[in-house]
Amino acid sequence: MTEMRFDDRVAIVTGAGGGLGKAYATLLAARGAKVLVNDLGGSFQGEGRDAGYAQAAAQEIRDAGGIAEANGDTVATAEGARAIVADAMHRWGRVDILVNNAGIVSASGTVSTVTDEQWTNDMAVSAGGTFYLCRAVWDGMLQRDYGRIVNISSGSWFGMGSAVPYPAAKGAVWAMTRGLASATRASGRNVRINAVMPIAGSRMTQLMGPEIHGLMERDFPARAVAPVVAMLAHEDAPCNGEMFTAGGGGYTRVFAGVTRGYRAADKDWTPEAALGQFDTVMDTTGFHIPEGSMDEAALYQSEVPWSAFKAFIQ
Repeated sequence: MTEMRFDDRVAIVTGAGGGLGKAYATLLAARGAKVLVNDLGGSFQGEGRDAGYAQAAAQEIRDAGGIAEANGDTVATAEGARAIVADAMHRWGRVDILVNNAGIVSASGTVSTVTDEQWTNDMAVSAGGTFYLCRAVWDGMLQRDYGRIVNISSGSWFGMGSAVPYPAAKGAVWAMTRGLASATRASGRNVRINAVMPIAGSRMTQLMGPEIHGLMERDFPARAVAPVVAMLAHEDAPCNGEMFTAGGGGYTRVFAGVTRGYRAADKDWTPEAALGQFDTVMDTTGFHIPEGSMDEAALYQSEVPWSAFKAFIQ
């Protein structure tokens, strides 16, 4: 198989001063990409700022023969996102690849103990940062008819106790991925957006103590996630709007589907009727994977012209 190269491609990787982001940036650069290594340099809880993380990671890439420059702007504001993209544009004239990796976990308690500030901070970086960066590169990618965006989500949205902000933010990343991919399919542009849920030793697993963190780094090193991110960032990326878990030397598809369920013409049905159909609704055999919300709605019996809704929202 031909080696997947990124020669002359320009990539932005956020949160790339260490851990997973650094692994993504390092692999892309090793395969020929010019990489803007972005990292605010704060703690995992989003506190502080240190430009040294991005600078050290970029220097390490250069020492290995790659092309990389450091950037210390925040992803959590529209102004910061524009500055990151402007930096890459100033240096190399375009952005071909965006990896939205930056994220924080400032709230780890129960829903009743999460503060307003913790909710705002977590959403601002993981969800807001993804939105701001996607928006900042969007028009340029559409105009040039080329772009690859890899959004980093998290398996936490499957459920992570009663800790809400981080899973909510990462769930929003998945929703953005689906929405933007739907838009590019409709436009026919060669822009693809996918998402990855990493399983890896990281700053988050450090919070679990040295024993667990050591096992995670041994069995799920950050470098084992990077090949899937690189595949999705490549010009031959085989999909658009998909989600994958990746870690430990493998990957798997994650999807949201709907069951065959119960769909009747009777609009005046009862809660008792709903309960009576519960087992049918919960049966996952013969599931359907909608491309968008209108495709799911169209499974119900009606004469609503869902195609008109698609045209309206796109």
